[in-house]
Amino acid sequence: AMFATLRGPGLFRRAALGTAGAVALGLTGRHQAIALSSSSAPSDAALGALWGEAIDGMIDVPGADELSHGGMLYLAPVGSAGTPPRPVKWPKLIGKSVVYSLTAWNPMGRDAPHEKNVEANQRLQADLVDWKGNPSPRAWWHSFGFNEKEGWREEGFSVAFAPEERQYARQYMQKLAYKYRQAAIYAYRVDRDGVLLREVVWTNEEKHGRNSEEPMAVLTQPPQSKLAGRVDGAGSSSKG
Repeated sequence: AMFATLRGPGLFRRAALGTAGAVALGLTGRHQAIALSSSSAPSDAALGALWGEAIDGMIDVPGADELSHGGMLYLAPVGSAGTPPRPVKWPKLIGKSVVYSLTAWNPMGRDAPHEKNVEANQRLQADLVDWKGNPSPRAWWHSFGFNEKEGWREEGFSVAFAPEERQYARQYMQKLAYKYRQAAIYAYRVDRDGVLLREVVWTNEEKHGRNSEEPMAVLTQPPQSKLAGRVDGAGSSSKG
């Protein structure tokens, strides 16, 4: 979903960015889908308008119980939360790591049949279980993105690495996203003030360049949405 689109684990949903050179189809699923016919990256304003209602979910993040609701950690761009994020006592796997989120959902930013998406994510999960890259991750967990207003959800995964491995990990995760025909992934890090920052990382940075980071807020209450519930990595509902 990241190749031809920008939607923003959902990383990019079908939407016109309002510029002649860019059409967002849908990254980590929905968030990943920004198709650019020009070489310029989308503006922060365009990204903000596109992602304003999108929420990131992470499932059973080790050490994140105090920030989670039934094992579900919900994050939203500060622009949609309305207030600056308060400093958070992050678990080590987030606060002392760099975390990348990606999906195999909706390749090339085009909506694919649910069964195909499930199969693709199962292959991606197998790659995470049987890790071939260097460096090795500290941990990985299931994650997702959804937009209640637009009615979509995309399943994905988040992978944590030691900060000193940031660059090699970034390159390997970009290669993994490319394998599954994704245009982009997310990168998360916590700054010195304890604020979580998220960056859209293009699979092909030589073409699209780098994006700025945006602060993310932890939702203190779980979203009232059927799309916000616990789903396994394959995209099937599970109890718990």
